[in-house]
Amino acid sequence: MDAADCVLHYVLDAQDALAWERVSPELRKRNRLALAASFFAGLGLLKVLSGQLEAVPGLHSLPAAMILILLPALMAWLFQNNDRYRRANARFGKPVVVKLDLWADRMVEHREDQRAPLALGGRSLRVLSETAEHVFLSFGREDVVIVPARAFATPAAKQDFAAQWRAKIG
Repeated sequence: MDAADCVLHYVLDAQDALAWERVSPELRKRNRLALAASFFAGLGLLKVLSGQLEAVPGLHSLPAAMILILLPALMAWLFQNNDRYRRANARFGKPVVVKLDLWADRMVEHREDQRAPLALGGRSLRVLSETAEHVFLSFGREDVVIVPARAFATPAAKQDFAAQWRAKIG
């Protein structure tokens, strides 16, 4: 195999995975849908309880109604937050050393917690998300390459990397 055009070395931990959990398009859609559904569940709860608990003082006040409407949404948000942290810790339970070999049309990620390196072609790139601290390259549901900003020598190098790979999205 030919030598890589560029090689990046960095360490990933649960905080890096948590950053991905926050920007992942699939997870964000799912979470928004769950919050909307829980809001409507709160409206249903208010409707059911308003006819059943007429004797309870304070139940027919605006603050009580808001609590009943927002309680399911709050519970859904708490479950989502817990799930987000659980998935992040499952992805990187402890810090993981990563070596990312880059060519013009592909990348190979070597992680110490995986038996075989993950080879990914530029044509299979589906989503590129960039934040101030990371570049996320998603190649499907589970295949995501997380590159922290600390892996680059300069912020301009990070932006050039993101622009190069964003151009490959078909």
